[in-house]
Amino acid sequence: MEKTNKPRNQKFASFIRKNLYLILMIVCVIAIATMVAVTYAVKQKSGGEVVDVVLQDKPEDKPAEKPAEEKPSTNPVAAAEEVLFALPLEGEVVGVFANDTLVYNATLNQWATHEAYDVAAEAGTEVKCVYGGKVESITTSVLRGTEVVVLHEGGMKTVYSLLGSDVNVTIGQSVKKGDVIGKIAETGTFEKHKGPHLHLEVWNKDGDRIDPAQFFESTDK
Repeated sequence: MEKTNKPRNQKFASFIRKNLYLILMIVCVIAIATMVAVTYAVKQKSGGEVVDVVLQDKPEDKPAEKPAEEKPSTNPVAAAEEVLFALPLEGEVVGVFANDTLVYNATLNQWATHEAYDVAAEAGTEVKCVYGGKVESITTSVLRGTEVVVLHEGGMKTVYSLLGSDVNVTIGQSVKKGDVIGKIAETGTFEKHKGPHLHLEVWNKDGDRIDPAQFFESTDK
């Protein structure tokens, strides 16, 4: 058996050596034909265009996107320059907003910030709503007398302290600018050294107290 196969193997090896270039050429032609066929098939599938495969960038290679900038609020109650308060009453200003300095309170005998706008007036003087809204609460205490809180569109609040108990409004009532809320009273002891007066506070939507004077047409009133 080995003698019979040996001449055949020698003949096959001799054939390969003599026709090596021809065999390589045939292999190359087959390879090229295969590539052309694949390209044509891809073209047909993609509508006639060759689709290039692009590796996607890794997430860490992409530049970080900048956070979207917040647009300024267009709510008329959110921007101080677009809100105009009516005067709550006529009188002498006896206390201005001071949240970055300490003010001496002779009644309580202590130094503290004063985050309100105080206007002196005789007991019985009517106090008007400075801006339209809805009455949120009415409370009475020894220190602050009767206090009315009005909620405005956008979340801002105005707080009227040192009023008499006979107020002109009820909780949930809608009020307009200039409507009478109540009257100045002798009650309320936390600023008794200033005499009868209105203690007006303004809170923004976050509950922080802000200067009421910025909302009046003239801050010297």
